Amino acid sequence: MNESFQESLDDSNKSKKHTKGSSTNQRRRKKTNSSEDATQEEEGVDFPLDVWFIISEYIRPEAVGKFAQICRSSYHVVTTGKFWFHLYKTYYRYVPGLPERLQPQCMVRLHGLRACVIRTLHYTYFSINKKDDDVSYLRQDQPHSLVKRQCCLMWHKEGKLRWYFYFKLKELPKANNKSKLRTKINGKKTDFLEMLEDVAVNSEEGCKILRVTCLKYSMLPPVIGLILQSVSMTLMPGFKDHRLQLGFGTSDVPNTLTNQVILNDVVSYQILDWWHPTYPHQDSITTIQLPESDSWDQSLL
Repeated sequence: MNESFQESLDDSNKSKKHTKGSSTNQRRRKKTNSSEDATQEEEGVDFPLDVWFIISEYIRPEAVGKFAQICRSSYHVVTTGKFWFHLYKTYYRYVPGLPERLQPQCMVRLHGLRACVIRTLHYTYFSINKKDDDVSYLRQDQPHSLVKRQCCLMWHKEGKLRWYFYFKLKELPKANNKSKLRTKINGKKTDFLEMLEDVAVNSEEGCKILRVTCLKYSMLPPVIGLILQSVSMTLMPGFKDHRLQLGFGTSDVPNTLTNQVILNDVVSYQILDWWHPTYPHQDSITTIQLPESDSWDQSLL
């Protein structure tokens, strides 16, 4: 009786050991298989740089950002002058009013090439392929998006039955950008030849212009060097035109205003990015083109 019971215990222990051994082997196999799969996924396929240059010749202007985010090689291609020269030659079309700096005879140097090509595309490619609709003015950027920007320039112009007020607002550099700027100044990138070959340099980077159209002239205090803290748009007496109030201060902390700009009889406004054709660059003469109809006037009639 005892011998038979002991034999059964031995058999059960052997079977348990066998099952434990098989389970541990299965776990080890799974681990090795998963590690092999992970290494295969991490390795991937590294194509030669020439392949990425060939692929870049078929990239449309609106897909440049997505192409640059594929990998390091594709990003490197987008930072080269060869890529931007090819993009310019492919999509350049003659249009009236194109600044001389953006014409083929001037597009031969590397310094600031990226910004010039982008500006040219907004004169030619994007202006032709954009979809026009009646409510496009409703989707434009609001002046509130310019808060915490520093005013680096302001001026005004007189048009036909209109006054145009311009405020050039630049985005304040962050702490990380300041450290990068110091390394560029103190590092090897201060070499004059490297500066001349810098494709990505852009003096207007981070700048936007607020253009306000008014029926009458308004006397404004100087706000150059101050930071925009608040924006408010209200109706004037009679509920026909608007009043735009811009609060400026010495810091980006709200409720510490030092100067306030008040523009009366406002009929429209527009926020211009540096690549917009009507952005007043130094190499182009800005001509004021009145719209066919003011959207606010129509809505209030």
